[in-house]
Amino acid sequence: SMHKVALETKNEASLLKMAENLKEKNIPFYLWIEQPENIPTCLATIPVVRSDLGDALKKCSLLLSGINEYAASLSHIDTASLTSDGLDGIYGGGDLPPPPSSPKNTQRYLMYKAIHRRDPEGVWNGFEGILRNNEWRKVTEYDIVRVMQTLNMQYAFERKPEILDRLRLVSDVCKSNGLTLATIWGLNERIRFCIAEGKRKEAYAIKQGIESGAYGPDVKVNVHTYAALFSSPSPKGLPDLIELTDLFDEMISKGISPNIHIEKSLIKAAQRVGEFRLLDEVLKNTAEKDLSSTNVNLHARFSASRGQAYLALYAVRPALAELHRLLSMPIPRDKRSIPYSLLNKESSPDISIPLKLSQTREAYFVYLRSLYESIIRISLIRRQIKRARDLLDDLRTNCYLPPTQTAYSWFVRYYAKRKHIDKLVEIQHLMLQDGVPITEHIYTKFMTACMFSPKQRLVDTLIQTVAKSPDNGKPGTKRHEKGPANISSVTDASVKTHIDTTAMPEDKTTPAKSGLPTIPARDRQTKKVIDRIYFPKQCIHFFEDMLIDLHVSVEDIGNATYTPNLSITNAVMRAYLMLEAPEQALREYKRLYIHQLMHYPARATPDTQQHARTLRKVFKMALETAVILGDKLEHQRIQNAMIQCGIQLVF
Repeated sequence: SMHKVALETKNEASLLKMAENLKEKNIPFYLWIEQPENIPTCLATIPVVRSDLGDALKKCSLLLSGINEYAASLSHIDTASLTSDGLDGIYGGGDLPPPPSSPKNTQRYLMYKAIHRRDPEGVWNGFEGILRNNEWRKVTEYDIVRVMQTLNMQYAFERKPEILDRLRLVSDVCKSNGLTLATIWGLNERIRFCIAEGKRKEAYAIKQGIESGAYGPDVKVNVHTYAALFSSPSPKGLPDLIELTDLFDEMISKGISPNIHIEKSLIKAAQRVGEFRLLDEVLKNTAEKDLSSTNVNLHARFSASRGQAYLALYAVRPALAELHRLLSMPIPRDKRSIPYSLLNKESSPDISIPLKLSQTREAYFVYLRSLYESIIRISLIRRQIKRARDLLDDLRTNCYLPPTQTAYSWFVRYYAKRKHIDKLVEIQHLMLQDGVPITEHIYTKFMTACMFSPKQRLVDTLIQTVAKSPDNGKPGTKRHEKGPANISSVTDASVKTHIDTTAMPEDKTTPAKSGLPTIPARDRQTKKVIDRIYFPKQCIHFFEDMLIDLHVSVEDIGNATYTPNLSITNAVMRAYLMLEAPEQALREYKRLYIHQLMHYPARATPDTQQHARTLRKVFKMALETAVILGDKLEHQRIQNAMIQCGIQLVF
């Protein structure tokens, strides 16, 4: 049976000699070039019978068994990926495995295994283990470069201050042990660290030292040096942007082509400063860039940033083209999950995804979702609701992640402003299907949309429509069907509440001063207009749904789980009064009053100053409800509460 054999040779010259011998015998092999030192380290042949090798490897001796086992553990690595440079290794999956001189289970060995897994915490634990176990004598500049590279990339993704503390510790340990970073790769990581700390002058001093030959004739500025200088989190203003553009021009004048990191940084800088001419030029120059690579998420992140930049220029079609490019990319195979708290933040291509999970399929879908939602937002701003709904449906179909709560709130705001209650019900069902939590703020929009008074122009239009109708807008007729789509009889017909309106006495009608708007007193027409403006049953339905989500009973007005919202109380009391349920309206006033006393027992509530108008309406409805019920004691209590809050009513 065949098995793997690991051999060792004395030096680089003998390794190259063996490579020539294998070429002469026409035996395929792969020569492993260690980066960034560019040193031949080892070679591997195809499976071959030992007799066919002849004397090609005769001067080699058997390697230690521990290293032999380690070589076997690396047999799954794609050799084509090992030629990618060190800086893009974390992005592109081209991380170099540990050098063959690392014995198994040492801290250095474990540190490199963590680098290969893209696990920055494992890398840091390995580095601390090296310091703790007194293994510093085995540490080389290459090891420090890989540690700094991992930490710099982690900071680029996560922006946590403790990562900078770790980088400072690495730098201090190197200084105390006399280890200097003199290769271009080490200097690039030093520049990146200085930029992260905000020490731009020190970073430029290192670059000038490289250009002046202070680090040797072989150390020259490359594209990764400029990428490190472009890695600033965000420009503070136009001077910073001018500095970046000068740096970009200098790089082009030296014949160095920008990579994807530089272009992304320049796009973000121009977008944040608002320099749209520069942004347009950068987007044009990067339009034809080939994004075909095994590293899908790096290019997904770049494409999402380009789409965001196009939207800053109000160019929706190019943004849609970037979206189609994103959809055409292969989905990553890594199925590890990103924490739920990160996934449900407001979408952005710069969402703080941990470096360890940057290559997962969920990270890809975060970038895809962010671009979808950005185009949805600009469509809603332009009142292109059909396009926005189509994009929302596509997002729910094509994306593994559901739309964010923020995206749904945009639709809620749009429909609530126009009183499209049937659409709000639909959005509520979509949120429940996708498992997106419905916050109290969204429920407030639902309920106030059902009961707020529209502008007088809309009221006048509806009155004219009802007056011109031959049958006064009788539901079910042709004339009625051609009217506004948001008709309460359509939405409220299927809503069941806990109110038995049939059991209400006929003499308990809604009072004239119940907080409802003033509409001309034409009984038949007024009723038809109210049917088209107010949706009391649906308002109560939303209210009961909210209490169910909070596990609070409708009758339990003292439950501390739910603190009443003044806007919700106003809408719900108005809805109950329209449904001729004064007991329930008074109950909601008591719920509000009890909880306000819990939080502010000795003084007036902040709502007194911020929402005095709404609070006045609530007290007015409460007083008239007490009059309807004939409860004089409660009427006096409400008046005392008004005095305590400094509210005066003029009847």
